[in-house]
Amino acid sequence: MTPADDEIRQLEILPEIDLALIDALQVNPRAPWTTVATVLDIDAATAARRWRRLHEERLAWWVVRPSAARLTPYLDATLVLLRCPPGTAAEAAERAAAPEWAHTVDLLAGTADLGVVVLGSGLAEVDARVDELAARCGGEVVERRVVADVYAEDAGWRLGICSPSQRQALLPRTDQPAPAPPRADLVDELLAALGDDARLSGHELATRVGGSEPTVRRGLDRALRSGAIQLGCDLASPAAGLGRGALLEVEVDDPVRAGRALAAAGPVHRCVQTVGAGNLTLGVRLTSLAHLPAIEAELAAPAPGWRVRGRLTVLRPVKRQGQVLDSVGRRALDG
Repeated sequence: MTPADDEIRQLEILPEIDLALIDALQVNPRAPWTTVATVLDIDAATAARRWRRLHEERLAWWVVRPSAARLTPYLDATLVLLRCPPGTAAEAAERAAAPEWAHTVDLLAGTADLGVVVLGSGLAEVDARVDELAARCGGEVVERRVVADVYAEDAGWRLGICSPSQRQALLPRTDQPAPAPPRADLVDELLAALGDDARLSGHELATRVGGSEPTVRRGLDRALRSGAIQLGCDLASPAAGLGRGALLEVEVDDPVRAGRALAAAGPVHRCVQTVGAGNLTLGVRLTSLAHLPAIEAELAAPAPGWRVRGRLTVLRPVKRQGQVLDSVGRRALDG
């Protein structure tokens, strides 16, 4: 048994009702507890109590972020693969996770020891930060893959336990087309006010933003329905029985079409178009690495020309979309 196996075994798999609750909140983080309870066939107090325990134990947490599309004009991203001196990778990963611009950090096995997504305002700034990252980690950069487009982000991934009818019941009922997003400064104010609590009440939100509660509620509704603000619910993957991961570099004939199709695949929690030997980079979650060949065969179906150019095992995620994780995948205490 490897050290990674020992760490993963420290987290027990959550009961089915807790996983269903997390999945329901992934579908709609702001769904009323009464709605969540009806969908899951429990009472509202039980749903709220179970969520509170999951959050307090750092097994699940909210993600509040601007949409990738909103960030695109202002930020560039590069996936950096680094090789570290023997015995230093774990410590280097912790150092790599410290800067705010290190968006995602994975401890890897294979041709690289670390995978880091570096953000910056323009590729020149990203490049300078990559050099800073290498110096900070004491590692050697072995590859840089510039991110051209984002099709799936970690915090948008779902467990997929709820049925289609349950998912439909959780979503707000509206026949109106998606509105235009609110003004940019209001989006920024709402993001800051929500912080890491996607369920903040309208009253508390209005207090933090300033303005009347009905006005702030309407602004949040527009921000959510337009996609300007994305709300998510993330969890410690081993607690869902998904304690293994892999990073795949894939070449396909049409990366845009394939990327959009692969983003909806259950095992895929990250899918970006990259510039490199392949044109897509995928993150997949698994119960066992023995399942990887079957999952690759499944993913190849909607991706004509599928050719895997590289595979890396994810030993553990150290930081995911700005959230630092502990050694067993929970939200870190200081996160």
